[in-house]
Amino acid sequence: MMFRAHPAPVLAISQPSHAWIAGQILRSWARDLDQALLLAADQHDIAWLDWERSPSFAATTGRPHSFRALGPATHAPMWAEGIERALAAWGMRVALLISRHGALLYTRFADPARMSPADAAAVEGFLRQQRPLQRQWAEALGLTEAVLEHDTGMIAMADALSLALCGDLKTPLEVKAPDGQGGEQTLRLEADPEAPGRFTLSPWPLRVPALVLEAEAMPLPASGRFADEAAMRAWHAGVRRAPFTLRLEPGQAKG
Repeated sequence: MMFRAHPAPVLAISQPSHAWIAGQILRSWARDLDQALLLAADQHDIAWLDWERSPSFAATTGRPHSFRALGPATHAPMWAEGIERALAAWGMRVALLISRHGALLYTRFADPARMSPADAAAVEGFLRQQRPLQRQWAEALGLTEAVLEHDTGMIAMADALSLALCGDLKTPLEVKAPDGQGGEQTLRLEADPEAPGRFTLSPWPLRVPALVLEAEAMPLPASGRFADEAAMRAWHAGVRRAPFTLRLEPGQAKG
């Protein structure tokens, strides 16, 4: 779960909803992308499905835990189960890409030296389990490392853009996007300070003149927090979901 504060009220956005936004971005990409890649982008946070149905409570914030507040000892087993679900539902290609995305997060952003022993062990166990599966599935599908690096990079890029759009990462934000020819280009996302929910992206990588992204979220009460876990759970059980939109437009050319 993550929280988007502007405009009010604060919106609690689930991990799968954030992933859906990432998938919407890739579905409008200027280059044709593999259907399995698009589905994996849509579902890259399948690990969080059960947690989002019953989120844990953070007494320090008076809200459900942000996904960043939970350590690998909690979410590495969830990731492994999510990959198993993806394999059962859609097969090796989607499961492989979700597995690679999880491994990328744990290798790029997780520092074992700063983790608790339980968290470090969870990361090590996840990678030890997933890497042989990744090799097995890639060989069975006949996928080259270049293809896998491209697809993994596309999901990581769309993930970062969606995190910023949903309020988890600050803007301006620069991300690396695979160019489909073995290289990368740098994209810059900026928020319009006068129009909450409107963002620019440059250079423009989509095939549409502008892109409206749609999802649903859970509005928090006006105070932005809950007195205790019971109040949070009552809200979560009965809150009316609110559709929200975000708009991406081309940024101004620099010259």
